[in-house]
Amino acid sequence: MRVCLVSLDFPPVRASSLATHADLLASKLVADGHDVTVIAARRADTPAQARVGQVQVERVAIGRSDWIGYSLRATRRLQYLHRKQPFDVIHFLELHFAWAYRGPYIATLHQSFLQRLIADNGRPYASSWYNLIFRWLYYSAAIYIMERPSIQHATALISVSATTAKAFADQFDIDLAKIIINHETTNLERFQAQPEEVVSALRQRLGLEGYRILLYVGFSTPRKGIEYLATALHELPSDVRLVLVGKWEPGYREKVMAAAGAAWERVCEVGFVADEDLAAYYSLADLVVLPSLLEGFGIPALESLACETPVVATTAGALPEVVGECGRLVPSRDAHALASAIRELLDNPALRHQLASQCRPRVLKYFSPQQEYATVLRVYSDIMNM
Repeated sequence: MRVCLVSLDFPPVRASSLATHADLLASKLVADGHDVTVIAARRADTPAQARVGQVQVERVAIGRSDWIGYSLRATRRLQYLHRKQPFDVIHFLELHFAWAYRGPYIATLHQSFLQRLIADNGRPYASSWYNLIFRWLYYSAAIYIMERPSIQHATALISVSATTAKAFADQFDIDLAKIIINHETTNLERFQAQPEEVVSALRQRLGLEGYRILLYVGFSTPRKGIEYLATALHELPSDVRLVLVGKWEPGYREKVMAAAGAAWERVCEVGFVADEDLAAYYSLADLVVLPSLLEGFGIPALESLACETPVVATTAGALPEVVGECGRLVPSRDAHALASAIRELLDNPALRHQLASQCRPRVLKYFSPQQEYATVLRVYSDIMNM
């Protein structure tokens, strides 16, 4: 089977969870003997064409128009490759990248632009008033330029969560039964609880001996609601430290620092951490905290559960589907509720241990890589047999 996956990123670049998803899927397809090409964005120091393992990677520029322009360039590259040697399956790993393509394809749903427009109490999440206006204009236009055509022309739709599926079904009057729900997964060999010596070495390197540790992992954008976690630090004991892993969207760090005020001295910024090192951070944390305003799925929550670390998250988007009974869920935009949930679990080690014991079994039951891959293959087979 000859497959083309259209993603935003692909290793060695990991600017979003799409890179992880593309990497896992491409690796499994190649291991099964399939011919895989990935089209991804060309970042700094990445060649336009390369072999990554056994995967052919074609990279195109993003440009100033962001996803709109990138999708158009990705489609042109896809069409060129398809004319040279046709693909059996074309899978856009993010629905919105498909808007300019005409022909049979599968598209994966993550978040709608309408969800983004209203995620922050009825308006777009933003780091400033200028950023808010830009997002409002961009998301509003993208619904018509990207979203509607992509939905209209898709041969099959896969959603990463039931929450996301319902949001698209309601907005575009789609029969919910026609959207295939296939939860994302992660590398369960990589993400598992780490030995104490590994955790101790990391704790010492970060200078966190004697502290209780909260961890946030992700690309830090206004959608992640980190300012509410920063505000919550004011209500937490002085022996609590917050470790932030991931890069910042320009302009957002200043907003979070302002919310933290004097409590910012209790924040440990780590920056980018390679996937192979992330499990040690999850194992180091007493709790992983995800204060998001919107999540189509929530890969860091899943990775945390795989490493047996309970999660405090908001009820935004699909996070409740992922976290389940393995932590605490609070309303988004509520720093006090966030602080109360964190304090409850930090002050009750026995309860935290009980929740931790439930984490990995939940991942194995509901989010196994085998289940996810089997569903993808079934959809591919259905497309080829049409």
